[in-house]
Amino acid sequence: MNHKRGRILRFLIFLSLLYGFVTAQELAWYCRPYGTINYRGDLAPDGLKVKAFIQEKEFASSQTKDGGYSLAIPKDDPATAKKEGWAEGDIITIKVGGYTALPSFKAFAGSQRRDLRVPTLGVELSTWGKIKALFK
Repeated sequence: MNHKRGRILRFLIFLSLLYGFVTAQELAWYCRPYGTINYRGDLAPDGLKVKAFIQEKEFASSQTKDGGYSLAIPKDDPATAKKEGWAEGDIITIKVGGYTALPSFKAFAGSQRRDLRVPTLGVELSTWGKIKALFK
C-alpha cells in the first residue's frame, strides 16, 4: 500500500512541476503591463479603450477599470515574416481614449507595473471649431 501511495505522490509532484514550467513559459510569451492611468489629472474613468501599439500597429486592447488597466501583448514569432507581437527592443506605446499615454516603454517578458499618464490640454474638441471660426 505504501509503495502505491509513494508512486501517486511522485506523480502529483511531477504534475505540479510540469504545471509550473508551462505557466512560466506562458508568462514569458506575453508582455503584460498593468497599472494606474492618470487621465486629465484624475484616475481614468471606467470603460476607456486602452490599446497597445508597436510601430503604429495595434497588438492588444482592453478597457480601464477602477482607474487602471491591464494588457497582454503576445510575443512575435521570429519564424514567420509577419509581425504578430513584441520582440526584444520594441517600443510599446499605449493609447487611452485615443490619446497617447506617457511614458512609452521597451517590451519585456512577464508582468510589470507601468503607471501611465495622459497629458491633455483640457480643451474640448468642440472648442477648436469655435476658435477656428474666429480666424475665418
